[in-house]
Order: sequence, then structure tokens, then C-alpha cells
Amino acid sequence: MAKMGGTKGWLVLTGVAVLVALAAFPAVVGTASAAPAPLTTAASPSNQWAYGGVGWSNNTVIFGTTELTWNASFGWTVIFTVTNTSANTVELEELRTVGVDLTATLTGATVSATYSYHAQEVDVAFANLTNDSTVYEAGVATPALGVLNVSTNSAASLAEAISVTRDGTTKSASLNVNATAETDVQFSPSLGVLPLNLSGATEWNSSATVTPTASWNITYSWANNGFNGQTGSGTKSVNGTLSGSGTVNLTGYDVTRTAGVPAFPDRQSRHAIILIVEGPLGNYDAFVFVPRAFDLFGGGNQPYGSESLGSAEISAETLYVSPSARGYFATAGSMTFGADVSAVSGLAPSTAGGASPAAASEAPGATVIGAPMSVDSAKAENACLTGGCAAAVQPFLSTGALVVIAGLAVAAVVATVSVVAWRARSRGRSPPAFVGGYGGSWPNGVPPSASAPGPQTPMAPPAPGPALPEDPTRRA
Repeated sequence: MAKMGGTKGWLVLTGVAVLVALAAFPAVVGTASAAPAPLTTAASPSNQWAYGGVGWSNNTVIFGTTELTWNASFGWTVIFTVTNTSANTVELEELRTVGVDLTATLTGATVSATYSYHAQEVDVAFANLTNDSTVYEAGVATPALGVLNVSTNSAASLAEAISVTRDGTTKSASLNVNATAETDVQFSPSLGVLPLNLSGATEWNSSATVTPTASWNITYSWANNGFNGQTGSGTKSVNGTLSGSGTVNLTGYDVTRTAGVPAFPDRQSRHAIILIVEGPLGNYDAFVFVPRAFDLFGGGNQPYGSESLGSAEISAETLYVSPSARGYFATAGSMTFGADVSAVSGLAPSTAGGASPAAASEAPGATVIGAPMSVDSAKAENACLTGGCAAAVQPFLSTGALVVIAGLAVAAVVATVSVVAWRARSRGRSPPAFVGGYGGSWPNGVPPSASAPGPQTPMAPPAPGPALPEDPTRRA
């Protein structure tokens, strides 16, 4: 990713867009000429629901007299609030919180080192949605959920530190980053996202003229006391902007049959959905739009890159949408995280064969299941994500169920996209072509693989939609 500051150009969206809004929409069966049914929610004019999860990556690798150990947690939560604004439109609010916490240590006969990385991001987004939109299935216009406009406010930070002792001498370095961004996206006409009837739909596309406006600031400070032979300190602030207009093209896939769906204990019927588009804005968890030059978890270069000691990235996302009398809505998801510990693993002496722990082991990473949870549980887990997750706040899943679902989710992502196995990215390499919401060089999207369907658990009839926060039937 290029240095920030003055980034211009027309926007092409990336990733999984505004699926959760389907909670507000009735099921529609018919042709493109059919009039859209009025949008409704539950008895209250507003409705709320949430999902999220935390995953861990802990490992110890021993090479000769050198031992490398890491302990990492990765997680995110989303809380959605939907409110009717007219017969065929709703406003959807999303609060999204992401947290990564990592400690890695290296011990050997002549060297010892400790590295820590903590990053977090909080996004608040508002989207205006319509069920009077269109997507195309094999060239045939089909009624769809569409997005009219989205506004996102983001705040992110990270802190890194390393301490190395060799032959009795200790050297250290640190980096602290704080970043904020504001993004507004307008579509004309509305950008079709998902057919209102998923029966038989496997692939669809849509396009719209898009006009984005974004600005961001990244301020960082660093100190180096001899690490890698360098010394110095400083503080710098970098501003960036994005504006212009152009055409955005979206391609969507229902990969339920090829990838399968985790057997969530609530037994709701779900579809696995991946949407792929490209451009300078990344999209997370439905409709949080983040400029790529701002994105701490996007995998590209940053203005503080020369002072950075490591990184954490998000490489894939799938949303699981459920049917109800009102249409479809996302009630769960999966997200793949990875991190880089080469700052400490690279200090290990080579073995006789020339290999080091960095060359012979996986980097920290996890595919995290975002399971349905109560809004209160999601708020509690947010504190864990931003403060460091010593222990997870449990959703409604048991430990055994989480293990089973995690295995199914990993298999589903592997069957669907080719980039789920994340490797530590060497500094200076261009960002990988992520799938399922995060960047890429795929001009027409990436079709799902033709693997056999995953095992499906028999589903009970779905509930009518996310319950209100006070509803005693809400899963917690």
C-alpha cells in the first residue's frame, strides 16, 4: 500500500456489503417487474442484534537450543440497529470492534527477546437501504436489496514494542499509532447487493455510479534504542483524502452448496455469502467502509512502515444469512486473521541446515467464528477486544460446539477461496489479493470452488428475526 496523503481516484467497493440489513426486508418471490414489498421490522420501530467471537493462536517451536513461543488472540464483534425510515427504506447502524493481541518470546543460548503487539479498531457506520434495487442473475434482472449511501467513522490504534538481550546487552524499540477516518459513499442508482429471493441463486452482479468522499489522519511516534543497529525517535502526522466518481461493479456468490455452513446450535437455516469488488475502500462486516490507505488491518504499506516491527491482517470473510418472513439477514460470520512475529523469530540462529523458526513454522493466525450473541454479550466482549482478551466472553455456543464449528468454518473457507492460509508477509511486498471482502486484483471476482457440499445439520424453522434486546428469547 502506498504512502498515505492525497490519494485520489474513483471508488470501487470491496467485499461483503450490507447483508445484515436483510433483517428488515420481507421475502420477495417474483420477477424484476414485481413491486417491492414494504419494509417492516418487529413490533418496535427499531430492532437490534449482534454476533462476534474471539480465536487464539498459541504455539511453541524449538530449533536446537532456541525456543520461539507466541500467544495471540484475534476477534471482532458487530452490533446492528435497524430503523424504518419509509415503506421501502431503512437506516441500519453498525458498531464494529476489532482487537488483536500478541506476545512472542524467543529464548536461546546467546539471545532472548520479547515482542508485543496490540491493535484495535472501532467503527460506527450508518447506511440507508432499499429493497427497490436490482441485481442480474445470468443477465436477468432480479429484485434485490440495495444500498443508497453509507457513512462511516473509524478510530484505530496500535502499540508495538520489542526488547532484545544478546551477550548481556539489551536493545529495544517501540511504535505507537493513532488513526481516525471519515468516509461517505453515495450510489446512483442504488447498488444491488443481494437478491430478495435466494432460492436457486448462485451468482449475481450489479453496478452503480459511486461518489466517495473520505479523509483520514494517522499520527505515530517511535523510539529505537539500538534495535537492528538503529537509534532515534520522533513523531509524525500524515493526512490523506479520497474523492472522485466512477462505476462500481459487484459480483456475489451463494457458496452454501460448495462450502457448507457451520452447524450453529440455534439450528437456523443459513446461506453462506461472499461478495467481491475492488478498489481503494475496504469493506468490513456488511457496510463499514475504510480507505485502504488508512486500514491498519488491510495488509498494505503504511506511512509508519519503516518503523513498524510487525503487522496483523484480515484475509477473508464469509457472512451467513438466515431466512425469515421478512427476507434474509446476517446472523453469523467467519473471519481469517494473521500476524507477523518475524521481528523476534528472525533473531534466531540458523540451524545446521540453514533453517530458522521463522522459515519452518506457521505464523500466528486463526479463522474466527462470529456466532450469534446478545447485544449485552457483544458489548462485554468489546471491552475484551480493546483491553486484551485473557478469556473470551462466551456467545450461546458451548466449548465443544465452538470446536466443531471452527473446524467446519475452516473447511468452508478453504473450499471457497484460495487465500485462507495466511502466511506472514515480508515487509515491502505488495498486499495479497484477498477474497471475501478485502482487496484484490480479481477483475471479475473469484468463483467458488467446485468441492462437494459440506455436511448439513437438519434445521428447525427459523425465528422471525433478531429479537429485541429485552426479549427473553434472545440467545445469550
